[in-house]
Amino acid sequence: MMDAQIGRRYAEAIYEIAEKSDKVKDLHGDLNSVMELYMEDKEFKNLVDHPLVKNEEKKEFLTKVLADMEEFSMDILFYLVDKGRLSNIRGIVAEFLKIYYEKNQMVDVQATFALEPTEEQKAKLIAKLEKKTGKKVNLEVKIDKNIIAGGIIKIGDEIIDGSIRRQLDTIAKS
Repeated sequence: MMDAQIGRRYAEAIYEIAEKSDKVKDLHGDLNSVMELYMEDKEFKNLVDHPLVKNEEKKEFLTKVLADMEEFSMDILFYLVDKGRLSNIRGIVAEFLKIYYEKNQMVDVQATFALEPTEEQKAKLIAKLEKKTGKKVNLEVKIDKNIIAGGIIKIGDEIIDGSIRRQLDTIAKS
């Protein structure tokens, strides 16, 4: 609970500063990149989370690893280092993204299919989902041959399961 409060408080402050500096979109992209790195790179995660690594060492590491990052975004990360909150980066970024999506009327949608849909099929799906949600859809497509055919759509906490696998499982249980 405390981590969520910390994440929300810092995210709101960071968003406000980014908005005043007209850097929200840049920061959004950079924070997404940082989160991907945090989730995929053990060395990065360990250094960020380790309490015994000095702040100056963390800043040097961030400067090397994130050399292409916008200066504004790097300043935000350095601020988190200085405040001892870099280890809360996951919660802060998650809350920042929630605020970004709320303010920009966006929603993440994960769609899982047995086969890769064509660009035309993706466009039709996005159009229908935007009509349903009233928000701009950020579609992420995954392929899972285990669902046999059809698809599974996840919008926030809502799951729409139109897969053949689920239908077969339902029939088998009857």
